[in-house]
Amino acid sequence: MKAINEACRSKGGHYATYSCKVVSWDDVSRGTVGGSLSCWGANITDTYLKSKTGQRLFTVRSDNWNEKLGIVSADEVAVVASRTGVPLQPVTLRNVLQQMGAYGSYAGLEGQTDLSNAALDAQCSIRFQTTFIPVEESSGGRGKLEFATEAYNYNTTSDSDPRNLVLLCTSQGMAVQQDGRGSKKLFHHAVEGDGKIHRYWLEAEESFHKVGGEQRESNQERAAALARRRATSSVIGVPAMGQRFNVLMTIQANLGANLKAMAEVFLRVILRLLHLAVRGQCRSSAVRRSAPAPKGLSSAARVSGGTEHDVWKGLSIKSPKRNGAEHVTVTIVIYNAVRGGVPTPEDVAAAIDDLEGLYRACADTGRLADTKFDFMKEQLKVRDMVDITTKVAFQPFGVDVLHYDVFP
Repeated sequence: MKAINEACRSKGGHYATYSCKVVSWDDVSRGTVGGSLSCWGANITDTYLKSKTGQRLFTVRSDNWNEKLGIVSADEVAVVASRTGVPLQPVTLRNVLQQMGAYGSYAGLEGQTDLSNAALDAQCSIRFQTTFIPVEESSGGRGKLEFATEAYNYNTTSDSDPRNLVLLCTSQGMAVQQDGRGSKKLFHHAVEGDGKIHRYWLEAEESFHKVGGEQRESNQERAAALARRRATSSVIGVPAMGQRFNVLMTIQANLGANLKAMAEVFLRVILRLLHLAVRGQCRSSAVRRSAPAPKGLSSAARVSGGTEHDVWKGLSIKSPKRNGAEHVTVTIVIYNAVRGGVPTPEDVAAAIDDLEGLYRACADTGRLADTKFDFMKEQLKVRDMVDITTKVAFQPFGVDVLHYDVFP
């Protein structure tokens, strides 16, 4: 993290507005007090990135408090997904929301479930982040690391009453999950013929593709990846992203929620307030103790399903209803792998230039405090504080994507 942060600061300009975060605030709805931003709200989530062995990783992103965001419609986001009888292929987020029951039936959703809202889905907030995953060369010659994201939604205190349906999306498919009690790891899914849902760790594997931009694969390269049951590049995310295999996209579709009893007042809120200070102290300590690290070799990381974690019983909710006041939020993380050291300043700059280009391609962009993002802010209510303080792909991985090169 030190090398990346120094590269961002030394280059200045828009690069200096990015830094490494071990906790990312991926909020649907943030509260305001007297018109100013607060750190809590009606639907707020902290996201962590951790390796299978428990090592805490990071994302490179804008400031958490007043984050940089884009605005897109649900028609402008592509998801690689499948439903019964239909091949794995890119479809729009609007289509997925409208037919959520069909896409989520494997996880227990009722077939007629519709989570779309034409008015709200015309404006979805979107944030772009990147990361450099440290990998070590394996027996197969490609460096790799298994990992998972972990989400803590402050407003969900029970598995039976989640605030969000969470869609974990890669070029290998979409996994339908939910918020719940405590923090929840998000895994890749594959379904057996008998309906059993297997959950898999995610795997980041180095490639021969450069940092920044899309990954255009030859037919030979695609065939080789499929033979190893690894991800291949596909249209995913916004049109400006092109075809990629190094994307992990998380979509939070907000649900109605019931008021919960109050307990353990302010503990989690205080922890969130202290996150920036704690991380700053950790970084300062690291600067004093660590020696300069060697420059490593970075590349776009192929993000695929890894080894099996467990067999999952499915969602605890069967017929969720859309929250009629909250907009969908989309978080896109671009994965890179680095072996033998730290990323070079040039690779860090290329990764950030990629993010900046994606923000420019949105219908609008700005900071959370801007009035244009009032649709994802509201005056903090007592109910929000009660909720907060109470809580201290349907296919096996070797499946090719139909129409992978066409935005739906």
